[in-house]
Amino acid sequence: MQATARKAVALFVAAMMALAMAFVIAPSKAFAATTGNLTITNQSAEFEGKQVKAWQMFSATVTADGKNASYTLNAEWDPFFTTEIGGNMTGLSGEDLSQAAIEYVNALGTDEGTDVIAFAKKAADWAKKQGIGATSTVTAAASGDAYVAKFEGLAFGYYVVSPQSGSTADRGTDAILANVVTAEKDVNLKSEYPTISKTVDGSNHADAQVGDVLNFELKSKVPNMDEYTTYVFNFVDTLSKGLTLDQNTIKVTIGDLELQKDVDYTVSATGGAGDATELKIIMTDFKTKHGDKAGQEIKVTYSASINEHAVAGMDDAGNSAKLEYSNDPINGGTGESVPDVTHGYTFDFDITKTDGMDGSALAGAVFQLQKKGEGTPIKLIVKQQGDETQPAIVRPAKTDEMGQAVDTITTPKSGKITFEGLDAIAYQLVETEAPDGYNKLKDPVDVTIVANYDQDGVLQSWTVNGGGNDVALNIQNNKGTLLPETGGMGTIIFTVVGALAIIGGIAWAVRRKHSVR
Repeated sequence: MQATARKAVALFVAAMMALAMAFVIAPSKAFAATTGNLTITNQSAEFEGKQVKAWQMFSATVTADGKNASYTLNAEWDPFFTTEIGGNMTGLSGEDLSQAAIEYVNALGTDEGTDVIAFAKKAADWAKKQGIGATSTVTAAASGDAYVAKFEGLAFGYYVVSPQSGSTADRGTDAILANVVTAEKDVNLKSEYPTISKTVDGSNHADAQVGDVLNFELKSKVPNMDEYTTYVFNFVDTLSKGLTLDQNTIKVTIGDLELQKDVDYTVSATGGAGDATELKIIMTDFKTKHGDKAGQEIKVTYSASINEHAVAGMDDAGNSAKLEYSNDPINGGTGESVPDVTHGYTFDFDITKTDGMDGSALAGAVFQLQKKGEGTPIKLIVKQQGDETQPAIVRPAKTDEMGQAVDTITTPKSGKITFEGLDAIAYQLVETEAPDGYNKLKDPVDVTIVANYDQDGVLQSWTVNGGGNDVALNIQNNKGTLLPETGGMGTIIFTVVGALAIIGGIAWAVRRKHSVR
Protein backbone atom coordinates (compact mmCIF):
# COMPACT_ATOMS: atom_id res chain seq x y z
CA MET A 1 0.00 0.00 0.00
CA GLN A 2 2.76 2.39 0.94
CA ALA A 3 4.70 1.37 -2.12
CA THR A 4 1.69 2.14 -4.28
CA ALA A 5 1.33 5.58 -2.66
CA ARG A 6 4.99 6.36 -3.14
CA LYS A 7 4.73 5.32 -6.77
CA ALA A 8 1.72 7.56 -7.30
CA VAL A 9 3.51 10.56 -5.73
CA ALA A 10 6.55 9.92 -7.87
CA LEU A 11 4.44 9.81 -11.03
CA PHE A 12 2.72 13.08 -10.04
CA VAL A 13 6.03 14.82 -9.37
CA ALA A 14 7.41 13.57 -12.68
CA ALA A 15 4.36 14.82 -14.53
CA MET A 16 4.62 18.25 -12.94
CA MET A 17 8.31 18.48 -13.76
CA ALA A 18 7.65 17.47 -17.34
CA LEU A 19 4.95 20.13 -17.61
CA ALA A 20 7.27 22.74 -16.13
CA MET A 21 10.02 21.75 -18.53
CA ALA A 22 7.60 22.05 -21.42
CA PHE A 23 6.93 25.68 -20.47
CA VAL A 24 10.64 26.36 -20.04
CA ILE A 25 11.66 24.72 -23.29
CA ALA A 26 8.98 26.19 -25.56
CA PRO A 27 7.71 29.48 -24.05
CA SER A 28 7.99 31.30 -27.37
CA LYS A 29 5.58 28.91 -28.99
CA ALA A 30 3.12 28.86 -26.13
CA PHE A 31 3.14 32.63 -25.65
CA ALA A 32 4.10 33.90 -29.15
CA ALA A 33 3.30 37.61 -29.64
CA THR A 34 0.37 38.52 -31.89
CA THR A 35 0.63 42.31 -31.89
CA GLY A 36 3.32 44.85 -32.74
CA ASN A 37 4.07 48.57 -32.91
CA LEU A 38 4.44 50.48 -36.18
CA THR A 39 6.45 53.72 -36.12
CA ILE A 40 6.33 56.14 -39.08
CA THR A 41 9.19 58.68 -39.06
CA ASN A 42 9.69 61.87 -41.08
CA GLN A 43 12.42 64.51 -40.75
CA SER A 44 10.25 67.48 -41.69
CA ALA A 45 8.58 69.66 -39.06
CA GLU A 46 5.64 69.82 -41.45
CA PHE A 47 4.79 66.22 -40.44
CA GLU A 48 4.02 67.30 -36.88
CA GLY A 49 0.29 67.32 -36.18
CA LYS A 50 -0.60 65.36 -39.32
CA GLN A 51 -3.06 62.48 -38.91
CA VAL A 52 -1.93 59.05 -40.11
CA LYS A 53 -4.39 56.22 -40.79
CA ALA A 54 -3.68 52.49 -40.97
CA TRP A 55 -5.98 49.85 -42.54
CA GLN A 56 -5.33 46.14 -42.10
CA MET A 57 -5.72 44.61 -45.56
CA PHE A 58 -4.60 41.07 -44.60
CA SER A 59 -4.49 39.47 -41.17
CA ALA A 60 -1.41 37.33 -40.54
CA THR A 61 -0.37 34.24 -38.60
CA VAL A 62 3.33 34.62 -37.96
CA THR A 63 6.09 32.17 -37.11
CA ALA A 64 7.91 32.65 -33.82
CA ASP A 65 10.94 34.21 -35.51
CA GLY A 66 8.76 36.61 -37.55
CA LYS A 67 10.39 35.53 -40.81
CA ASN A 68 7.33 33.86 -42.32
CA ALA A 69 3.59 34.44 -42.25
CA SER A 70 0.38 33.15 -43.74
CA TYR A 71 -2.18 35.80 -44.74
CA THR A 72 -5.95 36.03 -44.96
CA LEU A 73 -7.74 38.85 -46.83
CA ASN A 74 -10.06 40.91 -44.64
CA ALA A 75 -13.63 40.81 -45.97
CA GLU A 76 -13.96 44.62 -46.19
CA TRP A 77 -11.21 44.60 -48.81
CA ASP A 78 -12.96 42.05 -51.03
CA PRO A 79 -14.53 44.76 -53.28
CA PHE A 80 -11.17 46.41 -53.80
CA PHE A 81 -9.73 43.30 -55.41
CA THR A 82 -12.87 42.21 -57.27
CA THR A 83 -13.70 45.64 -58.73
CA GLU A 84 -10.65 47.93 -58.55
CA ILE A 85 -8.09 45.27 -59.39
CA GLY A 86 -10.48 42.95 -61.26
CA GLY A 87 -8.93 40.58 -63.76
CA ASN A 88 -9.03 36.95 -62.71
CA MET A 89 -10.36 37.99 -59.27
CA THR A 90 -13.70 39.17 -60.62
CA GLY A 91 -16.39 36.86 -59.27
CA LEU A 92 -14.15 35.19 -56.69
CA SER A 93 -14.93 35.11 -52.99
CA GLY A 94 -13.82 33.56 -49.72
CA GLU A 95 -10.60 31.58 -49.65
CA ASP A 96 -10.29 31.64 -53.43
CA LEU A 97 -10.31 35.46 -53.49
CA SER A 98 -7.98 35.64 -50.52
CA GLN A 99 -5.44 33.36 -52.20
CA ALA A 100 -5.71 35.24 -55.51
CA ALA A 101 -5.22 38.59 -53.72
CA ILE A 102 -2.10 37.29 -51.94
CA GLU A 103 -0.67 36.03 -55.22
CA TYR A 104 -1.45 39.36 -56.92
CA VAL A 105 0.39 41.42 -54.28
CA ASN A 106 3.33 38.99 -54.27
CA ALA A 107 3.65 39.39 -58.03
CA LEU A 108 3.94 43.20 -57.83
CA GLY A 109 7.68 43.01 -57.34
CA THR A 110 10.30 43.99 -54.81
CA ASP A 111 10.08 46.51 -51.99
CA GLU A 112 9.92 50.12 -53.22
CA GLY A 113 9.18 48.89 -56.75
CA THR A 114 7.14 51.12 -59.06
CA ASP A 115 4.17 48.72 -59.13
CA VAL A 116 4.23 48.32 -55.35
CA ILE A 117 4.17 52.09 -54.82
CA ALA A 118 1.32 52.50 -57.30
CA PHE A 119 -0.65 49.71 -55.59
CA ALA A 120 -0.19 51.33 -52.17
CA LYS A 121 -1.53 54.64 -53.42
CA LYS A 122 -4.45 52.99 -55.21
CA ALA A 123 -5.38 51.04 -52.08
CA ALA A 124 -5.16 54.10 -49.81
CA ASP A 125 -7.26 56.21 -52.19
CA TRP A 126 -9.89 53.46 -52.43
CA ALA A 127 -10.13 53.14 -48.64
CA LYS A 128 -10.65 56.90 -48.34
CA LYS A 129 -13.23 57.07 -51.12
CA GLN A 130 -15.20 54.14 -49.72
CA GLY A 131 -15.06 55.53 -46.21
CA ILE A 132 -13.51 52.34 -44.87
CA GLY A 133 -12.93 52.81 -41.16
CA ALA A 134 -9.27 52.85 -40.31
CA THR A 135 -7.97 50.12 -38.06
CA SER A 136 -6.09 52.81 -36.16
CA THR A 137 -5.44 56.56 -36.44
CA VAL A 138 -2.60 58.45 -34.77
CA THR A 139 -1.19 61.97 -34.90
CA ALA A 140 2.46 62.69 -35.66
CA ALA A 141 4.46 64.43 -32.95
CA ALA A 142 7.99 65.65 -32.37
CA SER A 143 10.44 63.06 -31.07
CA GLY A 144 14.07 64.06 -30.70
CA ASP A 145 15.32 65.45 -34.00
CA ALA A 146 12.48 63.88 -36.00
CA TYR A 147 8.69 63.60 -36.10
CA VAL A 148 6.91 60.29 -35.60
CA ALA A 149 3.48 58.71 -35.75
CA LYS A 150 3.44 55.55 -33.64
CA PHE A 151 0.77 52.84 -33.83
CA GLU A 152 0.80 50.62 -30.78
CA GLY A 153 -0.69 47.17 -30.36
CA LEU A 154 -1.59 46.49 -34.01
CA ALA A 155 -2.70 42.93 -34.68
CA PHE A 156 -0.19 41.18 -36.90
CA GLY A 157 -0.98 41.69 -40.55
CA TYR A 158 -0.37 43.58 -43.80
CA TYR A 159 -1.31 47.27 -43.52
CA VAL A 160 -2.02 50.14 -45.86
CA VAL A 161 -0.85 53.34 -44.14
CA SER A 162 -1.63 56.85 -45.34
CA PRO A 163 -0.73 60.20 -43.76
CA GLN A 164 -2.48 63.41 -44.67
CA SER A 165 -1.20 64.03 -48.17
CA GLY A 166 2.19 65.53 -48.71
CA SER A 167 3.04 67.51 -51.80
CA THR A 168 6.41 67.43 -53.50
CA ALA A 169 7.98 66.92 -56.90
CA ASP A 170 8.53 63.23 -56.08
CA ARG A 171 5.18 61.78 -55.09
CA GLY A 172 4.11 58.21 -54.55
CA THR A 173 5.32 57.72 -51.00
CA ASP A 174 2.32 59.18 -49.20
CA ALA A 175 0.83 55.67 -49.04
CA ILE A 176 2.80 52.93 -47.33
CA LEU A 177 2.52 49.14 -47.29
CA ALA A 178 3.84 47.64 -44.07
CA ASN A 179 4.15 44.10 -42.70
CA VAL A 180 3.55 44.21 -38.97
CA VAL A 181 4.88 40.75 -38.04
CA THR A 182 7.29 41.60 -35.22
CA ALA A 183 7.11 43.54 -31.97
CA GLU A 184 8.55 46.68 -33.59
CA LYS A 185 8.31 47.88 -37.18
CA ASP A 186 9.91 51.17 -38.31
CA VAL A 187 9.14 52.94 -41.58
CA ASN A 188 10.69 56.12 -42.96
CA LEU A 189 8.10 58.34 -44.63
CA LYS A 190 9.79 59.83 -47.70
CA SER A 191 6.98 62.19 -48.60
CA GLU A 192 7.70 65.90 -48.21
CA TYR A 193 5.20 68.58 -47.30
CA PRO A 194 5.03 72.13 -48.65
CA THR A 195 7.31 74.47 -46.76
CA ILE A 196 7.89 78.21 -46.83
CA SER A 197 10.84 80.41 -45.98
CA LYS A 198 10.59 84.12 -45.19
CA THR A 199 13.51 86.53 -45.08
CA VAL A 200 13.90 90.28 -44.62
CA ASP A 201 16.80 91.85 -46.49
CA GLY A 202 18.24 88.35 -46.87
CA SER A 203 18.19 87.52 -43.15
CA ASN A 204 15.86 86.29 -40.41
CA HIS A 205 15.91 89.68 -38.68
CA ALA A 206 16.35 93.38 -39.36
CA ASP A 207 16.88 96.57 -37.40
CA ALA A 208 15.97 99.89 -38.97
CA GLN A 209 14.72 103.37 -38.20
CA VAL A 210 11.26 104.77 -38.87
CA GLY A 211 10.87 105.53 -42.57
CA ASP A 212 13.38 102.90 -43.73
CA VAL A 213 12.26 100.41 -46.39
CA LEU A 214 12.71 96.67 -45.83
CA ASN A 215 12.58 94.05 -48.59
CA PHE A 216 10.82 90.74 -47.88
CA GLU A 217 11.03 87.44 -49.74
CA LEU A 218 8.78 84.36 -49.46
CA LYS A 219 9.95 81.15 -51.14
CA SER A 220 8.45 77.70 -51.71
CA LYS A 221 8.26 75.06 -54.45
CA VAL A 222 5.49 74.29 -56.90
CA PRO A 223 3.89 71.07 -55.58
CA ASN A 224 3.15 67.95 -57.58
CA MET A 225 -0.55 68.16 -58.39
CA ASP A 226 -0.95 65.05 -60.57
CA GLU A 227 -3.60 63.40 -58.39
CA TYR A 228 -5.67 66.58 -58.01
CA THR A 229 -8.35 68.06 -60.25
CA THR A 230 -7.90 71.51 -58.72
CA TYR A 231 -5.30 72.71 -56.28
CA VAL A 232 -5.33 75.42 -53.60
CA PHE A 233 -1.99 77.16 -53.09
CA ASN A 234 -1.91 80.48 -51.25
CA PHE A 235 0.73 82.54 -49.46
CA VAL A 236 -0.56 84.00 -46.18
CA ASP A 237 1.79 86.61 -44.75
CA THR A 238 1.33 88.62 -41.56
CA LEU A 239 3.12 91.94 -41.17
CA SER A 240 3.37 93.47 -37.72
CA LYS A 241 1.77 96.79 -36.83
CA GLY A 242 5.19 98.45 -37.16
CA LEU A 243 5.30 97.78 -40.92
CA THR A 244 3.46 99.53 -43.76
CA LEU A 245 3.05 97.35 -46.86
CA ASP A 246 3.68 98.82 -50.31
CA GLN A 247 1.33 96.79 -52.52
CA ASN A 248 2.84 98.26 -55.67
CA THR A 249 6.06 96.34 -55.00
CA ILE A 250 4.50 92.85 -54.90
CA LYS A 251 6.03 90.48 -57.44
CA VAL A 252 5.38 86.74 -57.93
CA THR A 253 7.63 84.47 -60.00
CA ILE A 254 7.93 80.77 -60.83
CA GLY A 255 11.49 80.15 -61.93
CA ASP A 256 12.25 82.96 -64.41
CA LEU A 257 8.57 83.52 -65.24
CA GLU A 258 6.93 86.59 -63.70
CA LEU A 259 3.24 85.98 -63.03
CA GLN A 260 0.58 88.59 -63.73
CA LYS A 261 -1.53 90.09 -60.98
CA ASP A 262 -5.31 89.49 -61.37
CA VAL A 263 -4.53 86.87 -64.03
CA ASP A 264 -2.28 84.32 -62.31
CA TYR A 265 -2.92 85.50 -58.76
CA THR A 266 -4.94 87.98 -56.73
CA VAL A 267 -3.89 90.07 -53.74
CA SER A 268 -5.80 90.63 -50.52
CA ALA A 269 -4.43 92.97 -47.84
CA THR A 270 -6.35 93.79 -44.67
CA GLY A 271 -5.47 95.63 -41.47
CA GLY A 272 -2.72 98.21 -41.08
CA ALA A 273 -3.00 101.73 -39.59
CA GLY A 274 -1.83 100.57 -36.17
CA ASP A 275 -2.91 96.95 -36.58
CA ALA A 276 -1.14 93.95 -38.11
CA THR A 277 -1.56 93.53 -41.87
CA GLU A 278 -2.59 90.19 -43.39
CA LEU A 279 -1.35 89.79 -46.95
CA LYS A 280 -2.71 86.90 -49.04
CA ILE A 281 -1.38 85.92 -52.44
CA ILE A 282 -4.07 83.66 -53.89
CA MET A 283 -3.03 81.56 -56.87
CA THR A 284 -5.59 81.36 -59.70
CA ASP A 285 -6.20 78.07 -61.60
CA PHE A 286 -2.92 76.86 -60.17
CA LYS A 287 -3.25 73.24 -61.30
CA THR A 288 -4.26 74.19 -64.85
CA LYS A 289 -1.62 76.87 -65.36
CA HIS A 290 1.34 75.46 -63.47
CA GLY A 291 0.76 71.73 -63.00
CA ASP A 292 3.76 71.02 -65.25
CA LYS A 293 6.20 73.02 -63.10
CA ALA A 294 6.43 70.71 -60.05
CA GLY A 295 9.61 71.31 -58.08
CA GLN A 296 10.31 74.78 -59.50
CA GLU A 297 10.82 77.65 -57.08
CA ILE A 298 7.85 79.96 -56.54
CA LYS A 299 8.73 83.29 -54.95
CA VAL A 300 6.91 86.37 -53.65
CA THR A 301 8.78 89.62 -53.02
CA TYR A 302 7.56 92.96 -51.67
CA SER A 303 8.67 95.99 -49.70
CA ALA A 304 7.37 97.49 -46.46
CA SER A 305 8.49 100.54 -44.49
CA ILE A 306 8.95 101.01 -40.76
CA ASN A 307 6.18 103.19 -39.36
CA GLU A 308 5.47 105.11 -36.15
CA HIS A 309 3.84 102.10 -34.46
CA ALA A 310 7.15 100.23 -34.06
CA VAL A 311 8.10 99.97 -30.37
CA ALA A 312 11.74 100.46 -29.41
CA GLY A 313 13.51 97.25 -28.43
CA MET A 314 10.37 95.15 -28.88
CA ASP A 315 10.02 92.34 -31.42
CA ASP A 316 7.41 93.09 -34.07
CA ALA A 317 5.69 89.83 -33.11
CA GLY A 318 3.47 88.19 -35.71
CA ASN A 319 5.73 88.94 -38.66
CA SER A 320 5.33 85.45 -40.16
CA ALA A 321 4.31 83.62 -43.33
CA LYS A 322 2.66 80.27 -44.07
CA LEU A 323 1.13 78.33 -46.96
CA GLU A 324 -2.41 77.12 -47.48
CA TYR A 325 -2.38 74.08 -49.77
CA SER A 326 -4.51 71.14 -50.89
CA ASN A 327 -3.82 67.96 -48.92
CA ASP A 328 -6.77 65.70 -49.70
CA PRO A 329 -7.39 64.83 -53.37
CA ILE A 330 -10.39 62.72 -52.40
CA ASN A 331 -12.42 65.16 -50.31
CA GLY A 332 -10.81 68.47 -51.29
CA GLY A 333 -9.38 69.37 -47.89
CA THR A 334 -6.58 71.85 -47.27
CA GLY A 335 -3.74 72.14 -44.78
CA GLU A 336 -1.25 74.74 -43.59
CA SER A 337 2.52 74.75 -43.49
CA VAL A 338 4.54 75.51 -40.39
CA PRO A 339 4.91 79.34 -40.29
CA ASP A 340 8.31 80.89 -40.88
CA VAL A 341 9.04 83.99 -38.81
CA THR A 342 11.22 87.07 -39.24
CA HIS A 343 12.00 89.56 -36.49
CA GLY A 344 12.31 93.33 -36.68
CA TYR A 345 13.39 95.96 -34.18
CA THR A 346 13.81 99.69 -33.67
CA PHE A 347 15.68 101.36 -30.81
CA ASP A 348 15.82 104.61 -28.85
CA PHE A 349 18.06 106.64 -26.55
CA ASP A 350 17.62 109.47 -24.03
CA ILE A 351 19.71 112.53 -23.28
CA THR A 352 19.72 114.97 -20.39
CA LYS A 353 21.21 118.45 -20.88
CA THR A 354 22.83 119.74 -17.66
CA ASP A 355 25.00 122.51 -16.25
CA GLY A 356 28.62 121.41 -16.12
CA MET A 357 29.10 122.84 -12.60
CA ASP A 358 25.96 122.14 -10.58
CA GLY A 359 24.22 119.45 -12.73
CA SER A 360 20.97 121.42 -13.06
CA ALA A 361 18.79 120.80 -16.11
CA LEU A 362 19.24 123.18 -19.04
CA ALA A 363 16.54 124.29 -21.43
CA GLY A 364 17.19 125.89 -24.80
CA ALA A 365 19.91 123.63 -26.23
CA VAL A 366 19.17 123.01 -29.92
CA PHE A 367 20.27 119.70 -31.50
CA GLN A 368 20.37 118.01 -34.89
CA LEU A 369 20.36 114.20 -35.12
CA GLN A 370 22.58 112.84 -37.89
CA LYS A 371 23.76 109.46 -39.08
CA LYS A 372 27.47 109.48 -38.35
CA GLY A 373 29.50 110.40 -41.39
CA GLU A 374 26.59 111.77 -43.46
CA GLY A 375 26.62 115.37 -42.20
CA THR A 376 22.93 116.05 -42.89
CA PRO A 377 20.17 116.28 -40.29
CA ILE A 378 17.58 113.53 -40.01
CA LYS A 379 14.11 114.96 -40.49
CA LEU A 380 12.21 114.60 -37.22
CA ILE A 381 8.61 114.44 -36.12
CA VAL A 382 7.98 115.97 -32.68
CA LYS A 383 5.69 113.67 -30.74
CA GLN A 384 5.94 115.63 -27.49
CA GLN A 385 7.40 119.08 -26.76
CA GLY A 386 8.28 118.32 -23.14
CA ASP A 387 8.02 120.54 -20.04
CA GLU A 388 9.48 120.95 -16.53
CA THR A 389 9.35 117.20 -15.86
CA GLN A 390 8.65 115.45 -19.16
CA PRO A 391 11.13 114.96 -22.04
CA ALA A 392 10.69 116.13 -25.58
CA ILE A 393 10.07 113.03 -27.76
CA VAL A 394 11.00 112.83 -31.45
CA ARG A 395 11.34 110.16 -34.13
CA PRO A 396 12.50 110.10 -37.77
CA ALA A 397 9.86 111.27 -40.25
CA LYS A 398 8.27 108.98 -42.81
CA THR A 399 8.32 109.92 -46.49
CA ASP A 400 4.78 111.29 -46.40
CA GLU A 401 5.52 113.42 -43.31
CA MET A 402 8.33 115.59 -44.65
CA GLY A 403 6.08 118.64 -44.86
CA GLN A 404 5.67 118.71 -41.09
CA ALA A 405 9.14 117.51 -40.14
CA VAL A 406 11.84 119.62 -38.45
CA ASP A 407 15.64 119.61 -38.58
CA THR A 408 16.24 120.37 -34.91
CA ILE A 409 14.83 119.72 -31.46
CA THR A 410 15.23 121.99 -28.40
CA THR A 411 15.59 120.77 -24.83
CA PRO A 412 12.59 121.71 -22.65
CA LYS A 413 12.93 122.83 -19.01
CA SER A 414 13.49 119.23 -17.95
CA GLY A 415 16.59 119.20 -20.16
CA LYS A 416 15.50 115.81 -21.53
CA ILE A 417 14.99 114.50 -25.08
CA THR A 418 14.03 110.97 -26.16
CA PHE A 419 14.97 109.91 -29.71
CA GLU A 420 12.76 106.99 -30.85
CA GLY A 421 12.44 104.73 -33.88
CA LEU A 422 16.17 104.38 -34.56
CA ASP A 423 18.39 101.82 -36.24
CA ALA A 424 21.22 99.92 -34.55
CA ILE A 425 23.94 102.13 -36.06
CA ALA A 426 26.19 105.06 -35.12
CA TYR A 427 24.51 108.48 -34.80
CA GLN A 428 25.75 111.94 -33.88
CA LEU A 429 24.12 114.79 -32.00
CA VAL A 430 25.21 118.20 -33.26
CA GLU A 431 24.47 121.17 -30.99
CA THR A 432 23.55 124.12 -33.19
CA GLU A 433 22.65 126.53 -30.35
CA ALA A 434 23.62 126.51 -26.69
CA PRO A 435 21.38 127.70 -23.83
CA ASP A 436 21.67 131.41 -23.08
CA GLY A 437 24.85 132.17 -21.17
CA TYR A 438 26.53 128.86 -22.05
CA ASN A 439 29.19 127.88 -24.54
CA LYS A 440 28.11 125.73 -27.49
CA LEU A 441 29.65 122.28 -27.75
CA LYS A 442 32.61 122.31 -30.09
CA ASP A 443 32.34 118.64 -31.23
CA PRO A 444 29.38 116.36 -32.10
CA VAL A 445 28.31 113.80 -29.50
CA ASP A 446 28.63 110.20 -30.77
CA VAL A 447 25.74 107.85 -29.98
CA THR A 448 26.26 104.22 -31.05
CA ILE A 449 23.50 101.61 -30.75
CA VAL A 450 24.59 97.96 -30.89
CA ALA A 451 22.15 95.01 -31.00
CA ASN A 452 22.92 91.33 -30.33
CA TYR A 453 20.77 88.52 -31.81
CA ASP A 454 20.56 84.74 -31.43
CA GLN A 455 20.69 82.35 -34.40
CA ASP A 456 16.92 82.60 -34.85
CA GLY A 457 17.10 86.38 -35.22
CA VAL A 458 15.62 87.15 -31.80
CA LEU A 459 17.08 90.18 -30.00
CA GLN A 460 19.08 89.20 -26.94
CA SER A 461 20.39 92.58 -25.79
CA TRP A 462 21.24 96.07 -26.99
CA THR A 463 23.44 98.86 -25.75
CA VAL A 464 23.86 102.62 -26.18
CA ASN A 465 27.50 103.73 -26.18
CA GLY A 466 28.40 100.39 -24.60
CA GLY A 467 26.20 100.87 -21.53
CA GLY A 468 22.63 100.20 -20.53
CA ASN A 469 19.85 101.17 -22.92
CA ASP A 470 17.69 102.65 -20.17
CA VAL A 471 20.15 105.30 -18.88
CA ALA A 472 20.06 108.83 -20.26
CA LEU A 473 23.26 110.20 -21.78
CA ASN A 474 24.38 113.25 -19.80
CA ILE A 475 25.46 116.11 -22.09
CA GLN A 476 26.94 119.09 -20.24
CA ASN A 477 27.37 122.78 -21.10
CA ASN A 478 29.57 125.23 -19.22
CA LYS A 479 28.72 128.86 -18.54
CA GLY A 480 30.46 131.43 -20.68
CA THR A 481 33.16 133.67 -18.93
CA LEU A 482 33.97 137.30 -19.96
CA LEU A 483 37.27 137.74 -21.76
CA PRO A 484 39.74 140.59 -20.86
CA GLU A 485 38.88 144.03 -22.42
CA THR A 486 39.92 147.72 -22.53
CA GLY A 487 37.89 150.93 -22.31
CA GLY A 488 36.46 150.02 -18.94
CA MET A 489 34.50 152.44 -16.67
CA GLY A 490 37.58 153.13 -14.43
CA THR A 491 39.37 155.22 -17.13
CA ILE A 492 36.21 157.07 -18.00
CA ILE A 493 35.69 158.03 -14.34
CA PHE A 494 39.25 159.42 -14.01
CA THR A 495 38.77 161.43 -17.23
CA VAL A 496 35.50 162.90 -15.99
CA VAL A 497 36.95 163.77 -12.56
CA GLY A 498 39.98 165.44 -14.14
CA ALA A 499 37.83 167.49 -16.48
CA LEU A 500 35.63 168.61 -13.60
CA ALA A 501 38.72 169.67 -11.59
CA ILE A 502 40.04 171.77 -14.48
CA ILE A 503 36.68 173.44 -14.99
CA GLY A 504 36.43 174.12 -11.25
CA GLY A 505 39.89 175.68 -11.24
CA ILE A 506 39.11 177.99 -14.14
CA ALA A 507 35.89 179.12 -12.45
CA TRP A 508 37.75 179.86 -9.20
CA ALA A 509 40.41 181.93 -11.03
CA VAL A 510 37.78 184.03 -12.81
CA ARG A 511 35.95 184.76 -9.55
CA ARG A 512 39.22 185.75 -7.84
CA LYS A 513 40.12 188.15 -10.67
CA HIS A 514 36.77 189.90 -10.45
CA SER A 515 37.04 190.22 -6.71
CA VAL A 516 40.47 191.89 -6.96
CA ARG A 517 39.10 194.56 -9.19
